Amino acid sequence: MRRFAVICRRDEQSFQLKRQLRENLSGAGWMEDEQQPQTVFAIGGDGTFLFAVHHYLSRLETTEFLGIHTGTLGFFCDYGRDEIDQCVADVTGRTPQVEQARLLEIELPGSSRPPLFAVNEVRVENVIKTQLIDIEINGITFETFRGTGICLCTQLGSTAYNRSLGGAVVERGLPLLQLSEITGIHHRAYRSLGSSLILNPESRIRLSSASFEGAMLCYDHLYFHLDQEKEIRIRQSRQCLRIAHYRQIDYLHRLKILF
Repeated sequence: MRRFAVICRRDEQSFQLKRQLRENLSGAGWMEDEQQPQTVFAIGGDGTFLFAVHHYLSRLETTEFLGIHTGTLGFFCDYGRDEIDQCVADVTGRTPQVEQARLLEIELPGSSRPPLFAVNEVRVENVIKTQLIDIEINGITFETFRGTGICLCTQLGSTAYNRSLGGAVVERGLPLLQLSEITGIHHRAYRSLGSSLILNPESRIRLSSASFEGAMLCYDHLYFHLDQEKEIRIRQSRQCLRIAHYRQIDYLHRLKILF
């Protein structure tokens, strides 16, 4: 008997689909278990999917995630709102292809906070004043950035905030990191790369500043103020998100929802 849980967006349509999914899965012999699920269904969109992953962050090694969209097609969602019956038939009768994706791990050496994790990206942003950030990659000083901030994303996150910054969309299966500027200042006195930088998946990035006053650290849909911090260290974690796919949707087909 497989254990499952359902996380849904807070709207009536999503709640209705949650009730239908729970009823159908229970009728197929599955057991709802919100504490120790083996499969987590996220009903809503990519934001709901990210919320579900963070909710069950401590159970990533034993839990698979599956997305069902109730709006426009999301990158993490393989089924639409009218496909609940097909979804139940697939998960109860077939073996999934499980995609594994490593998370970003964020450490704040000067803080008592435990390591943080992100599926899509981590950003340092300061909309109050120009933020100076010294960027070090694998122990080598790369540049001093001046502007609004910096975004570091995974392959999964390349289609999210990174794309709005003009960063490259990275095809599935290439577990690369990408460093992109957020409104950099470029003139004769101050220069930085001014382009997204594709990095080896084992790269280690260190962001430091004499002052992060007014800046925020954003990771996926979560955030907090960096006022008291001086240094941020980011790398790919050994922790992996496990996404269950019961149907094969070509990555290029998914990209077509963007235009």
